[in-house]
Amino acid sequence: MNTKKRAIALMLAAAMILSGCSSEKDTEADITTTTTAATTPAETTAAAETTAAAETTVKEETTTAEKNVVTETTSDDETTAASETATAEATTVSEITTTEKTASEEITTTEAVTTAEETTAAKTTTAKAETTTAIETTVTEETITETEKAEISVNIPDESGNYSAVMEQYVQKAEEVEQFMKKTAELKTMPVIHITTLDEKEILSKEEYNESVIDVFNCGEEYRLTAEGGVRVRGNSTADGEEKPYRIKFNEKQGMLGLHEGMAFKSWVLLRSQWNLIPDYTGFMLARTIFDGKYYCSDSTYVNVYVNGKYKGLYLLCEQNQATKGRVEVYEPSVDEGHTDIGYFIELDNYAEEEDNPYFTMDLSHIRFTDYENKTQELPVDDYTIKSDTTNEAQVEFAEKYLTGVFKILHSAVENKMPMMFDEDYNVVSAQGVYSTPKEAVDAVIDLQSVVDTMILQELVHNYDVGAGSFFMAVDFSENSKYKKLTFLAPWDFNWAYSEETAGRYYAGAFQKPVHDMVDRSNAWLTVIMKADWFREMLKDKWAELDNGQKLTDTLKIVLETAKSLEADLEGEFWRVNSAKDIIGFVRGRIKWLNEEWSR
Repeated sequence: MNTKKRAIALMLAAAMILSGCSSEKDTEADITTTTTAATTPAETTAAAETTAAAETTVKEETTTAEKNVVTETTSDDETTAASETATAEATTVSEITTTEKTASEEITTTEAVTTAEETTAAKTTTAKAETTTAIETTVTEETITETEKAEISVNIPDESGNYSAVMEQYVQKAEEVEQFMKKTAELKTMPVIHITTLDEKEILSKEEYNESVIDVFNCGEEYRLTAEGGVRVRGNSTADGEEKPYRIKFNEKQGMLGLHEGMAFKSWVLLRSQWNLIPDYTGFMLARTIFDGKYYCSDSTYVNVYVNGKYKGLYLLCEQNQATKGRVEVYEPSVDEGHTDIGYFIELDNYAEEEDNPYFTMDLSHIRFTDYENKTQELPVDDYTIKSDTTNEAQVEFAEKYLTGVFKILHSAVENKMPMMFDEDYNVVSAQGVYSTPKEAVDAVIDLQSVVDTMILQELVHNYDVGAGSFFMAVDFSENSKYKKLTFLAPWDFNWAYSEETAGRYYAGAFQKPVHDMVDRSNAWLTVIMKADWFREMLKDKWAELDNGQKLTDTLKIVLETAKSLEADLEGEFWRVNSAKDIIGFVRGRIKWLNEEWSR
């Protein structure tokens, strides 16, 4: 039987075989079974063969002592107990787990100490640790038993034999793929994403998707996945690194490891974790705490990534920032709709000229402004890309006119204390007699709470790129709009953050200090609005909702625990966890200083 037919036969004969990615390991049950099988026959034989009372007493005491060892180990650490009563291979897993635990203890700080119950809860496939704001993180720390590893098998979705070219190749080497999965599951604790490309072609292009089969395994059975899609390199400066970031675009919508409450999407992103491990994850987690479900922010979890059997490293699996149902929901026109009352998902984008999306430039350099830190200079010149669908130039021109008008209304309210508004043609006119205060005029066109939340996030992390790129906003003029005002949302890209002093000044709400390429990365929106006393009062109100930063501190504890959970998959690079701890320390310093600034 050739390889293809053999693979199909195996698949049909074992259509419902488990993939070896159980949601949770019932370690305590394994311990009980092993103990009964190993001890009861020994006790029976001993009882039959023992004739002297003294020998019987010694045997009973020894057995009791052994049982006590098992019982004590079970109550202290279920995983370690399983390894003590299982096979030699399971003992090796136990030694790895113990080493991981020791390394973790060396870096644990007083603030990051969690209870034994929390640690155990974190060792599920996609453990969702909750803060007081219901923020969740997926921390996967599974120990797969030998039986479960043996059950890992390929999961070919189409049994009819009508395969695409890449699936045809995948089926032909099904046995090889299956062995790879089993071996990898023995080595890794976090979930694994394996990408098999057509003709094993390397993924190098930022424009063209490689036809691929994407496997997700070493996870809960409910998250196990084999599906076709395209994979390409994504990003700008990060695309030049050895650990290239990727964008996955499935042929059909798929859920990924329970992210975003299990919703299915075609597009997902793999961000390289970098040497300091957690910059993006920390930003996303803080955002989800601050936004509290009101504004879209990517969900995320860590995975091991392989391409054609080659290990690429630890990556952060997250969502694609895009206009689509369940993410940024703005109305996108069909090809025959030329009107301008549609939805617009817009990015402040310093790479606008290099992309295919329509864009426009907002030149504010004619405006000299004195910021909240009392520094005076010209406002920046920025490009804005429209990330949602448009069908004609008129829609792009309208987006430019609208966004420029909103900024004019904001600047007039803050700098001149003059309320202004749009007329029916979206020209900016005086709002005297319509709005009694400048704040009311701004509130009519900007979702101010979204700006408050964004300001807090960006001040916490000190993101140098806040005024350069990856700064998103949305507005929708359609009938069933979710964004009737300009709304700031979808925070992204925290790789150039967490630096300089933690106290003494504002970063996002003031002019940025040019660094490296000496480009001004100040954010005009945040710099201007920070100067308004009514806006700073809103910041204090939100800070109080965050328990004067305590909810943020709780989130950082989860971030640290997540970083420690990655140690077993870092292949000896435990220093990366200490580097992650530096990021957490920076944010803690910012929380302390901002608490002095914003507490009432």
